Amino acid sequence: MRCTVESLVSEVVVTLDEQASVQAAAELMAERNLGSLVITRDGRVSGLFSESDLLRRVVGAGRDPAAVTVGDVCTRNLVSVPYDWECLRAIAKMQAHRCRRLLVFRGEQLLGLVHITDLAHAMADTARRNDLLVNVVGTITLAVAIGVIVLLAYEFPDMLRLAEGVLAR
Repeated sequence: MRCTVESLVSEVVVTLDEQASVQAAAELMAERNLGSLVITRDGRVSGLFSESDLLRRVVGAGRDPAAVTVGDVCTRNLVSVPYDWECLRAIAKMQAHRCRRLLVFRGEQLLGLVHITDLAHAMADTARRNDLLVNVVGTITLAVAIGVIVLLAYEFPDMLRLAEGVLAR
């Protein structure tokens, strides 16, 4: 089975207008147990506000969460992929852009987010399935080889007598 990012879109897409305060964003993230929010302007995606943005650009910078808007501190350089991309390709894009989340689109429609941990789990599951298949095929091959050896050992005395008879003529 092919791993595509569409099958991994698991994070609920919660949006917030970029004029909302960081305090409101943090409360919403805490209430819904989210690691990030999609930030919008006029109903269109304009940024992504994550826990990392909160720590680095607000708390770490000593800014007042009630006085700063998410639009001022959200990540604007968004990295996105089409829904039908394979997982390995998505991981390579994350590595190239040094990010942990990808926005997944089908055309202009945002389907959701895929996090690096979702991709890691999917790739581990694929590897585990591949390992299982290799082990099954290996076990069957070994069983057939042992069966052939046992059959040859069982038939060896008859084959030896046949060879002696042929050589005696």
